[in-house]
Amino acid sequence: MLLMVNVDNVAGEAVPYIIEKLLELGAENVHAIPAITKKGRPEFIFLIDTARENARTIGEFLAREVGTLGLRLFQEAEHIKFDYQMRKARLVLQDRGLSLALNVKVIRGSQGSVLSAKVEYEELKAAVDELAKAGVGISLTALRKVIEAAFLKGESEAYQGLKVVLE
Repeated sequence: MLLMVNVDNVAGEAVPYIIEKLLELGAENVHAIPAITKKGRPEFIFLIDTARENARTIGEFLAREVGTLGLRLFQEAEHIKFDYQMRKARLVLQDRGLSLALNVKVIRGSQGSVLSAKVEYEELKAAVDELAKAGVGISLTALRKVIEAAFLKGESEAYQGLKVVLE
């Protein structure tokens, strides 16, 4: 089920807190979209993906926290989930004896082909820091592209002496 609530009296700084609490209350996913409402007032539209049984608890939290007068329930919303696997990418710098493992979410289509690969952000960030300590200057964006390209191609990649091995 998809819940929607729009509020025009929330400071942007409060949005991460609200999202965190909604997730704790059972939301599977939350989006906060900035918008403009009548009379030019700024607002946030919250889209909350959750099970039906969480709607009242989430609604009461939002009434208490942001003063909403109600929420819209989209009961016919259907979420098509794609198959995915968590796979490992191993970053290897043989000349420096460094080996780092990162989780990559590999999304597959109905025929089993790889549609997309997404490396886990926190692990990617930590890998960039570890590589920098080892003297390899690579940007977060470049490392992400190399790792994800390896999974899309289905084969190991190399970049500036760094090897990405699929596990």
